[in-house]
Amino acid sequence: MIKDEIENKLNEDLNPWFLDVINESPNHNVPDGAESHFKIIVVSEKFHDFKAVKRHQLVYSILNEEMQKIHAIAIHPFTPEEWKEKTGESLDSPKCLGGGND
Repeated sequence: MIKDEIENKLNEDLNPWFLDVINESPNHNVPDGAESHFKIIVVSEKFHDFKAVKRHQLVYSILNEEMQKIHAIAIHPFTPEEWKEKTGESLDSPKCLGGGND
């Protein structure tokens, strides 16, 4: 499945803090089961020194093969700090409460 390919490649190349690949094909006039329209939300440290265009180009280059198979893609790339500012969600792991390992 194309969605799985996208997730695997982005996980491998961007080591994201957060990744959500959404198949939006059912929202369009396409056959059932189509994988033609995607929205990607990806939060990665690797975006720190890149402006928006460079971030998109990086994702496009990672997904070069998949781009040949799909019709449309919406990419929403964020650094962890931008994600926290936008959503209010911190991506840090919660503090350990001990778990009985005294």
